[in-house]
Amino acid sequence: MRPAARSLIDAAERLVAERGLAALTVQAVQREALQRNKSAVQYHFGGRQGLISAVLADRMASTEARRTSMLLALPEGASTRQLVEVLVLPLVESVLERERSYWARFLIQTLSDPATGLAALEAVDTRALDATMARLRQRLPDLPKPLRVLRVQSTFGYAALVLAAYEAGALPRLDQTELGTEIVDACHGLLGAPSTLSATGSRTPEPVGRSTTK
Repeated sequence: MRPAARSLIDAAERLVAERGLAALTVQAVQREALQRNKSAVQYHFGGRQGLISAVLADRMASTEARRTSMLLALPEGASTRQLVEVLVLPLVESVLERERSYWARFLIQTLSDPATGLAALEAVDTRALDATMARLRQRLPDLPKPLRVLRVQSTFGYAALVLAAYEAGALPRLDQTELGTEIVDACHGLLGAPSTLSATGSRTPEPVGRSTTK
């Protein structure tokens, strides 16, 4: 990737993390990247939406590679907790391996914006993430399908939200092993929590927006 394109990706991630997607204008990201060429975003990414997709693709590449490796290494009959580790730990690593990360906060912003962020996510390769979530949904046979989808999506969202708060300095400092273990513990508990709706037979709505699982 060309240095100019890399600087624009880094600047866009930082802007969204600190100010939200609404702050991500072509002009703002070019100022943040110290890019004098007013056509740089259009040239490298085809516009604002393409830039958002490029940030997601760039940051998710390492997590998807790591998640694929972990999936392939799972033993036969892997436990639910092992699958939760596949879901969570690559994201933890991708945040903590950087001296100053904005990635989790950027991800939270995109997941919260159906019109822009989730549309950009459609263009990104998430096959390993989708496969992991699908296997986790299979571990919830007692829940109706909409609740299985909601529960697994909520688990991933919780991990991203905790990491976003950690990036921002809002949580106690832990090392990678401690933080990863704590998030996995909490996500495992969330996934297996009893469902009052399922127990009472209450009607459950269909999920809204793009599922990060298929």
